[in-house]
Amino acid sequence: MAQTRNRWTIYLKQLRHKNRSVYMTWMLSYASVLLVPILISGVIYGATLNVVKAEINRANQSILLQMEQAIDSQFKGIENLSLEVSLNRRIAAFISADTNLSDSDHYDVYQIANDLRVYEIANDFLEGIYIYYKNSDTVIARNNRMNIEALYEHIRLEEHMPFQSLREYFDQGYIKGYHSVVVSEENEWRPTVMYAQNVNSTIMNQSGAVLLFMIDRSKLLEQASAPEKGTIFILDKDNRFIASTGDSLSEPALLYSDMSKESGQLEIETDGHRLVASYTTSSITGWKYVMTLPANVYHQKMNVVEQLTIASILLCLIVGGGVTYWLLKRNYLPIHALIQSLSFKAGFTFDRGSNEYSFLEQALSSTFHEKEELHYKLNQHNNTLRSHFLQRLLKGQLDSHIPLHESFSAYDLRFPLGGFSVILLRIEHFGKFHRKDEDEDQVHNKRLLHFLIANVVEEVARKSVNAYAVELDQELLACIVNHQLASPTEQRVELGHIAEETMSFISNHAHVQLTAAISAQQEGEYGIFQAFQEAIEAMEYRIIVGSGGIIHYGDLSGNDNLGAAPGGYFYPLKVEQQLIVMVREGQLDKAKAFVGEIIQKNVTKEPFPFHTAKCLMFDLMATLQKVIGEIRIAGKPDMPDGVRAIERLMQCQTVGEMRSQLYDMLELLCGYVNNNREYCSNPLIDKVMKYVNEYYQDENLNISMIGEAFSMTPSYVSKLFKELAGESLLDYINKTRLVQAKLLLIGGKYTVSEISLKVGYNDVNTFHRIFKKFEGITPGRYREVK
Repeated sequence: MAQTRNRWTIYLKQLRHKNRSVYMTWMLSYASVLLVPILISGVIYGATLNVVKAEINRANQSILLQMEQAIDSQFKGIENLSLEVSLNRRIAAFISADTNLSDSDHYDVYQIANDLRVYEIANDFLEGIYIYYKNSDTVIARNNRMNIEALYEHIRLEEHMPFQSLREYFDQGYIKGYHSVVVSEENEWRPTVMYAQNVNSTIMNQSGAVLLFMIDRSKLLEQASAPEKGTIFILDKDNRFIASTGDSLSEPALLYSDMSKESGQLEIETDGHRLVASYTTSSITGWKYVMTLPANVYHQKMNVVEQLTIASILLCLIVGGGVTYWLLKRNYLPIHALIQSLSFKAGFTFDRGSNEYSFLEQALSSTFHEKEELHYKLNQHNNTLRSHFLQRLLKGQLDSHIPLHESFSAYDLRFPLGGFSVILLRIEHFGKFHRKDEDEDQVHNKRLLHFLIANVVEEVARKSVNAYAVELDQELLACIVNHQLASPTEQRVELGHIAEETMSFISNHAHVQLTAAISAQQEGEYGIFQAFQEAIEAMEYRIIVGSGGIIHYGDLSGNDNLGAAPGGYFYPLKVEQQLIVMVREGQLDKAKAFVGEIIQKNVTKEPFPFHTAKCLMFDLMATLQKVIGEIRIAGKPDMPDGVRAIERLMQCQTVGEMRSQLYDMLELLCGYVNNNREYCSNPLIDKVMKYVNEYYQDENLNISMIGEAFSMTPSYVSKLFKELAGESLLDYINKTRLVQAKLLLIGGKYTVSEISLKVGYNDVNTFHRIFKKFEGITPGRYREVK
């Protein structure tokens, strides 16, 4: 190989030496005929492009500045109008009103609403004005009066903001500025713009008011003259669209933070299309006024200049190439003769018409590449053979006639110390490396993850000991750790640190969950097989202690007997009958606690093999299967499916997961029992229920009214209903009303206040409180989620 390389080097030197005049002639002709015209064309091209680009940028900035001045002028008018509104005597005087409004206060509300109508007409950009008085919790608009809760149902800073956030916003000491908000319109939230300013009270320690000016966002860009195929939009500091001349206000093409200057231009790429964005910043609101153009439209004029330049360069290349070819042909015949001679001696075929120097470079590169490829294949096979050897070493399947130290030397394995342990790492979840649909990518990702884990555990272990990692199957890797013989406590700490650091690194960087099983230490190379078996036994015990942790073989109580026949578990017939009774009576809390005691009593039994744990869990699920047959009610399609519960239980890999499945089944069964509990047959109870269903809309319906209707004392009819129906009479009345209320809320025809009156609640606050008590959410929120 060295002789071949030296021979080629000598040939190249001779070739360059003999044809120095050819190179000089070629360089001079190329420089004179080609390079000078190309350089001149390039300079002209660059200058022309700069001029065209400057003119386009100046035109774009002019459009944005005109739009900014027009909008900012309207905003200044709104701010002046807000000052005029705050100085209105009636508006300022109403700040002192409290929550109990008098007749004169109601008249002032009417007068203020009339004033607001006049102010709204004064500015075309306004679509509504609201005044929130903190002291009286009153919100006044031109045609409406409400409280802050009703305002929350109509206006929000964000669609899903909680009510408390809106109250905290109004409780600020100083409010002044523009906000992008959403308003409710036909059960949908529509984005718009709001200018808010507070009005302070002249009386010390008295809450003031807040003015809210709702700006018609459609008029912001009404006068904007966007160029053809261009888009103009306004972006606030929170990267939200304020307005746009386009069809959509979805995700912005660029972020507010990308535009760090007051004005400028940048080029971006979105959805596979390149755009050129020009922007400027409002001095009043801080908003970004942005105009985007497709890059091909923006560069249209520059492309014409570019095409002309390319045409001139091509012309130079054609003319110069012809002259150069003529000059080179006169002096290149000696080089051709040398290449023919070299190709014959080197053993490579030279293709006529190809580049001679490329031929020489290719010949040398081919030789060196062949050598590197052979070396790579040798190393690759060596890694595969070493992995196969380590697998057989762990499983005790090595050939006995070959000494171990010779095999170690052949595969470059070094075990200088006398102690050996095995760390097993099981992949519980593939995290970032998981792919659902692409099978080939999934196999590649698994291999990549195994490679990553193996390198990490080796790197961590080799800080203090010698270690080698090997893949056993798709989910299991083993690491052979060679260490000094030490006390079990010291060795436990060292191996635990290796496993913990490896799991932490993989979890933080790849979001992959691992379970580690660590064997006890063994002496000598032949103890590796015993250490591997101990690690396997420890890993099997993960069904008891759960996944995602570190299991030491020494922590397995009674580990000398783990392979023995199981001694059974505690779950006698009497205990099973007690569980059946609890479930049949719908006692969920007692049943959960009872099952937990059974599992705890058996799992803590020393020893408790994982096969026995599975048997116990299936026995408990079989008990719940019996309960399903006993409590099944004809015509009830919502009966829990026991077969699917068994299937889910079989997929569980730990006792904790099995216990969760049992608890879920208990909740379904007890819920089924409680929801379908049969009432005792009693004509009086049926009449009471029928009476409640007929008069639930009456706001006076209560226990006393029902007692008078049936000529009984209220306490007696309430007690009798509780005993026979299983729930209080007052709860039954509220549930009947709420059933109707939910139907009306879903229909969307009436407001919450109107629905409250229709189902028998004259106070909407009472309706809110009872609805949230039984349903867990407010009526307004229930309407949104449904």
